[in-house]
Amino acid sequence: MARGFGVIGFLIYLIIGLYFLNFPFGWVTMPEFIKGIEKWIIFAGGILVIIGGVKYLFSSRRETTSV
Repeated sequence: MARGFGVIGFLIYLIIGLYFLNFPFGWVTMPEFIKGIEKWIIFAGGILVIIGGVKYLFSSRRETTSV
């Protein structure tokens, strides 16, 4: 079950990430429906970036080096 959520989470990250890459350059023309909810997409992307940063911060897989 956790793996299924991981795939869905990855797809959400991927879609919003691709939208962010397309946003400044306009490679793909977005339909009016997407332009209407643009603020919500950017809001969701900001939340995903914060969640990703927190997950990275608390990740136990990250190697720590001592000085």
